[in-house]
Amino acid sequence: MTISLESALEHFENLRPASKRKIETYAKRCYLDFMNPETTKAWEENRGDKDWERALTRPWYDLVHSCYTPTGLITQGAYEMKMRKGTPTKDHCFRPQFVYRFMLDNRSQFEDFEVFRKWFIMCTSTIFVTGKENDNLSLGGTNNRGDDYEIVASTDQQYIFANLPLYKYSGETRWNKKTLTEVSNLIEAPQALLDYEKKFIRS
Repeated sequence: MTISLESALEHFENLRPASKRKIETYAKRCYLDFMNPETTKAWEENRGDKDWERALTRPWYDLVHSCYTPTGLITQGAYEMKMRKGTPTKDHCFRPQFVYRFMLDNRSQFEDFEVFRKWFIMCTSTIFVTGKENDNLSLGGTNNRGDDYEIVASTDQQYIFANLPLYKYSGETRWNKKTLTEVSNLIEAPQALLDYEKKFIRS
């Protein structure tokens, strides 16, 4: 089992109709903002201003985080939480806010809504983790508190960096009946995104 744009699209097709409709609607709403010339102008004129960058990428982040396309993957800690009838965190594993930054910097690649839509769906991909594990993943993510915008671990390596093995869970309804199979914890992010990240990776 892989974690990729292609697998996200496959998982999307298996969602309930109401969930699919929500994702499609939110993608279209984000696209309206993305194609607004005023958004492009504001992004180009205020690159490097952290307040502006947050303000322009936050609406996308909020709408993506309102949607979930399960990858079917879970950490051991989250599985144990499920067994105790707890509620794990759903980690949006493609770092949606940073992805939108990439899209704004490469606007011409996403003017076709079908391309834009696929990346929106990719960003809704979620993995079950514990709250503490989610905090640890954040430590390997983006850091814009200092003078420079930095990434600690690249998108594809974040679960490896956090030392979090991933497991596919079986399809039984009850969690105490499910079985786990370990799978790769490499995230197969689009190569263009990984190339873009390189200039932000902390040396």
